[in-house]
Amino acid sequence: MFKHGNRRRSQAMRVVLFLLMFSALVVAQQRGQRKQPQKAVQGHKPTAGVVPPAAKPSPSPAAMVPVALVNPSQPEYMSGEANVTVRGNQNPIIRLGLAQNGVNVIEFPAADSFFMIHPGNSELVLFDEETAKLSKRSLVLRPGAAFVAPPAGSATRGPSASISVQMQSGIVVTFLIYPVRELSQNAHRCVVMYNRDEVVAARKAAGLAVNLDGREPAAKHSNGSMRFGEDGDDGDLIVPKVSRLIADVDSSRADERVRNGKVSKKRPKLSEVANRALKDAIKNPNKMGAFAKSNHGLSLAVAPVVDLDVQARMVVIAVRNDAQGVLRIVQGNPEVYVQTFDDNGKTLQLEQVKRLYVESTSLEGKLNKGEVVYYAIVYEAPVLGVLQRLRVSVSQTEAADEPATAALGTAAGRK
Repeated sequence: MFKHGNRRRSQAMRVVLFLLMFSALVVAQQRGQRKQPQKAVQGHKPTAGVVPPAAKPSPSPAAMVPVALVNPSQPEYMSGEANVTVRGNQNPIIRLGLAQNGVNVIEFPAADSFFMIHPGNSELVLFDEETAKLSKRSLVLRPGAAFVAPPAGSATRGPSASISVQMQSGIVVTFLIYPVRELSQNAHRCVVMYNRDEVVAARKAAGLAVNLDGREPAAKHSNGSMRFGEDGDDGDLIVPKVSRLIADVDSSRADERVRNGKVSKKRPKLSEVANRALKDAIKNPNKMGAFAKSNHGLSLAVAPVVDLDVQARMVVIAVRNDAQGVLRIVQGNPEVYVQTFDDNGKTLQLEQVKRLYVESTSLEGKLNKGEVVYYAIVYEAPVLGVLQRLRVSVSQTEAADEPATAALGTAAGRK
């Protein structure tokens, strides 16, 4: 019995030992399986069944469009042959290049004709009045006596003058003329196209005047043809005469104050400064100095320039009507500009000065007999060379189309 009991105990112990060894083996295998994925990640080769994510294709360079070379910017003015289509009650502004030895031929629809032509500055750009009267639909522009093409390499691309044309239908078309150096930049022909009936209908809907000559347009012929001259030859083309006065501007005192550092570092409110200057000029007109000799019924007085800060300057101009009738200052005047001369005194370039603020005692530029209108012009001071002069010009209508000059704002001009 004792031996039999020992045998049973030994067999039980063997079973327990086997179970312990089996359990340890199972635990070791499980730990090994947990470590295998980590080794696969740390290794160079991925485990089987794991597919690496597909790489996203990089954007194609062809998608980066457009570039500047594909769609170049349009030029500031038209050249060669230009066609402009106008719709309804549009009043377009057309920019044309004009060379020193070139002309602009502008054509309007045969169903319409000129009512009034407003030349801006006939010294710079003039139009053939005889052609306009005969054709009533064609305008020829030529360089004037003071027309100057920009020098080579010049960055100045501003217009030289403007001409506004109003047709019998009422439509107004404004032309801005840009001086150019080469004939290849010249706008040789410009055709303005529109439907007269469409323009008249749009202006009527807007409450604007139509058929400005007071006559209804002639009925169209049933055969579709149109006879020239049947819209009346009695009325003359209305072309207001323009006269231009020029004066020198004395900025020596203001320039000296800037060089000596005596100017204000903070720019004042321009409207307040200009308003005070006009009130002072009206209250103390003698501060303006003497008026120059009257030309075509108009005379000028220009006060010395006043500095507002390092860059801003202000000049006050008095314009007097010495004529017997009413005169009107051309819109946008007076103009302040820099005139550049060569060694022989010949004009090389005219460049307008940037205006910062303008205030006047007249809203519409209308001058009755003996009336004086004052202008306060704040502008950005240009850097003047030895052969450059700062000048001011005033253009008025209802006077002979001849320029007049006056030396004002300097000691020599105040005799």
